[in-house]
Amino acid sequence: MVLLIGQSEAQNKRRRNRNKKDNCHLKEAEACLNKMQALGKGKDPTSLIATSAGLDKICSTTRDDTMKCIKAYSKKCGTPLHREMLDLVLDQILSRLNKFCAKDNPDRISFLKESPCIHKKVLSTEDYKKGCNNDFLAAVDSVDDTVKGNGDETHGRMCCGYTSWHDCTDKMIQTNCGDEAIKHYSNFLNGVFGTLTNMACPKDLFPSKSPQCQKLKPAPGTKAKGTVGDNALTKYITSMFSFLFITE
Repeated sequence: MVLLIGQSEAQNKRRRNRNKKDNCHLKEAEACLNKMQALGKGKDPTSLIATSAGLDKICSTTRDDTMKCIKAYSKKCGTPLHREMLDLVLDQILSRLNKFCAKDNPDRISFLKESPCIHKKVLSTEDYKKGCNNDFLAAVDSVDDTVKGNGDETHGRMCCGYTSWHDCTDKMIQTNCGDEAIKHYSNFLNGVFGTLTNMACPKDLFPSKSPQCQKLKPAPGTKAKGTVGDNALTKYITSMFSFLFITE
């Protein structure tokens, strides 16, 4: 949504104000993700999910920095239709975020009982980084490398990469922390980031083991590009999940 608003409105303003200074740039929208990206640059980023203080930091960064910034950019640079569409998305995310982040929320309390194990035995391990994370990032890289103007295939590659990452993470959590940990980890993702990923990439339409996904996914062992910023799609996706998508 940020990309679409930034690109379309920047183009509109250039057409309307050919002789005036253009005050709306996509870089302004990109800057809204800076604070989220910063969450992934600490010494042990995934440890944020393991403490109440860490969850508070994730919640406040998402709500008070990222969402407010995106909304301000939309108000400044978006058309009425852009603003209406984005408000619907943000309101959905913020409603779930505020509910999950409340100190007395049962889902938050239950997640904090499981999250130390998820952090220590899954998210901070080399197997997770080299397996689940790398495979997803390599799938996103392949969109830029091989897809030329095919929206359906781009969507398929993205979604197959996402569902494969999700299944890989769930399998590791189940093996190392148990079924309850999977349930509460899912509640955490849906609470902090809304259900947009499930809406865009429903698992029943993009099963990771399906022939469709096996065809679209990169070959086993494909290594993702050196840095997250090398690929625009990778950059935007991993910005919102920066403390989870830790590369080697």
